[in-house]
Amino acid sequence: MSPIRKKGISGKSRAVKPHTTEVIPEPPETCGGYLYTVRENDSLYSIAKLFHCPLQTLIKANPQVVTRSGTIFVRQLICIPDIEILPVTDLLPLGPQVLFVELLDAMGNELPVMNGHVMLAPRTFIRVTFSEPVSQAFFFFSEDGTLFLRPSFLAGVETLSPPQRSVRFVWDVPSRIRGSLFIIGCNESLCGPAQEILVKRS
Repeated sequence: MSPIRKKGISGKSRAVKPHTTEVIPEPPETCGGYLYTVRENDSLYSIAKLFHCPLQTLIKANPQVVTRSGTIFVRQLICIPDIEILPVTDLLPLGPQVLFVELLDAMGNELPVMNGHVMLAPRTFIRVTFSEPVSQAFFFFSEDGTLFLRPSFLAGVETLSPPQRSVRFVWDVPSRIRGSLFIIGCNESLCGPAQEILVKRS
């Protein structure tokens, strides 16, 4: 029997709010993927489903969860291992389309464009309008302009319940980057085509 099964981790227990005396466990020292912040009503199972990641793979990537018998906390960082999370075949032209994108600074001002690249602020606010309600919106960043649907290329993901057409995302942008931001919206059954925006931060 695997150590995971011995500890009885089903993955379906919902995240709990930590008491003031409880310390939220730190994420693994090395992740090699994407650090996801646990939200209310999340469970290991729902997180695995969100990122198309096998539950056992997710648990193995997070030993700090195994030591607590599968308990996760709201605001805890969970490592999403670097696997393909959205097969390219899932991106269909008839899925949710990106209709409009705004990239703003903290004051709500539209960010300038130079040589075809949006000049990002350290904290960039992104507003996206889709052609239909989406339950998930993925934001991938690639330095060479190639779309990689892997956690290590995620700038972030927003989950919407109930689904909505408008999505807001706050991106804490690393310094000295240049490349492509890809935005993908998904409903319950499929994901639409990626919208590419050339971006840069000095």
